[in-house]
Amino acid sequence: MDMRARFGPPAYELAKLIIPRPGGHVKYRILVGAMAGVAMSATAASAQVCQGDLSFRGSSTHVGGSLAMSNNTTSFGGGMTLGHSQGWYTGGSVGISSYNNLNGNSVAVSGGLGYSMPLQRRSKWQVCPGGTLSLGFGPTVDVGGASMHFASQTASMGASFGTSLPLSKKVNLLPFGSVGLGYTRVSAKLNGTSSSNSDSYLLLGAGAGFQLTPSLVLRPALSLAAGADLIDDTTFGFSVTFALPR
Repeated sequence: MDMRARFGPPAYELAKLIIPRPGGHVKYRILVGAMAGVAMSATAASAQVCQGDLSFRGSSTHVGGSLAMSNNTTSFGGGMTLGHSQGWYTGGSVGISSYNNLNGNSVAVSGGLGYSMPLQRRSKWQVCPGGTLSLGFGPTVDVGGASMHFASQTASMGASFGTSLPLSKKVNLLPFGSVGLGYTRVSAKLNGTSSSNSDSYLLLGAGAGFQLTPSLVLRPALSLAAGADLIDDTTFGFSVTFALPR
């Protein structure tokens, strides 16, 4: 069936952007890839040595900021995490994403929950199962004199593994790796007509934090969304975490 007859103008323009078809859903893939990047680099559940970050041993409250870049998007944000040296930890963050090929920005509100424990008894390696949820608002795109409003939801579940290695008397290296599953749903609304699409993928991550002081970590990381129909399937992230005084 012809898409214009099926959806009618201007909903046809919405369908062109959000419904996959061979060679015709580039903007949808950019949006899904951007939100996948938010999930992969979210500060909401980035904490503990298992994620290349500060342990909660010295402070139960951490604040931080992050930057994530891919071929078509740039995202940055900040957040706070709360937790214990071992056991449950949680956090939230707010981020903004901009797009190279789309006008407008989107705002993402994220939350996460994780559990830290030794890989085995007396092991220096930690494992942290957990998950994140991110809600995206925007961007708004002009289509034929009307405004198309995008929204998204991204969820991830998985586990990360890491340890602490001394580089010098003052600097520790915190290498880590992660594996998980991600799911992103993007919806668009134009003149009262809505359409949506979704994608799921395998999330792979690796990086290393550099603990320069007992309360400061700088952490570069690389994330990959494998098995997804995304343009932006690889994201480079850089984050800074600071432990607040007790």
